[in-house]
Amino acid sequence: MPLCARDDGLSEVVGFVLLLALIVVALSLYQVYGVPAAGREAEIAHMNQVKDRFVDYKIALDSLWLNNRNGVLLSTAFDLGTGSAATGGSAFSLPILTPAGSGGTVSVTGGGANLTVTALKGETEVPVIRDLSLGSLTYQSSNRYWVEQTWTYQGGAVFLSQEGGTTVRVAPSISARKTNNDNIDLTVAPISLDGSDTIAGSGPVRIETRMRWSESLSPERYDRVDLIIEADDPAMARAWKRAFDEVRRSAVGGEDDPLWISTDLSGNRATLSLEPGEDGKEVILTRHPASYEVRIHSAASLVE
Repeated sequence: MPLCARDDGLSEVVGFVLLLALIVVALSLYQVYGVPAAGREAEIAHMNQVKDRFVDYKIALDSLWLNNRNGVLLSTAFDLGTGSAATGGSAFSLPILTPAGSGGTVSVTGGGANLTVTALKGETEVPVIRDLSLGSLTYQSSNRYWVEQTWTYQGGAVFLSQEGGTTVRVAPSISARKTNNDNIDLTVAPISLDGSDTIAGSGPVRIETRMRWSESLSPERYDRVDLIIEADDPAMARAWKRAFDEVRRSAVGGEDDPLWISTDLSGNRATLSLEPGEDGKEVILTRHPASYEVRIHSAASLVE
């Protein structure tokens, strides 16, 4: 065979190898940079959806006791994860061109933090509420590209937990203000959840909540009122302390150092205290307690 023919064949092989190497390099760069970026965007969007579901859940539960809708069933649905792994190609369980799907765990427990409300009337201490179990609804993420997050609904408040700690995203249904005659109006909605269900995965779930009972009690007058949260751990106690601090800031407005409302933290206990500090002035306490039964069900994503 002539020498030029052999050179032409060799150049075609070299060109094909170089093209294949270029494709491999491009795919490798996409796997290293493109896949994590796409997965991170999907998980951020999903966590925003979870946040919206928890905020909507708090608003919906408040609307039930506000309108005295005993027995009404509230149904809320959302996805536990992004679910990308169900349709993305993979080799050796590693994503090739699409990010691996995330998952999560949603659970409801009837225990958790306890609420105690004590009051002082003259020299007598009155146990207004004693060791009310608040329960909680919790979503814990299993992200691959974004920070892990835990969302918790408890006692009418929504909390977000990350590696840096726990913060308050929606304040509890507690309000305090000083009236024109220097009395203190305090309104509290002690909300408790009852249930024991857990579902983990990446598909859709349905949370069914039924208000078993609620009532609006007549205002009661005391000389001092203390709201005490006994949490499971110091992190959640600090979160409740922040929630009480928000109630305090909303109550005092621009007042620098008010003496009639204060917060405290000691171990697993967070406290909100209200006392007029003047003779003849009182704390007018109004309560709207409500109890909910919560059940979690898996929801079908396809109809055959």
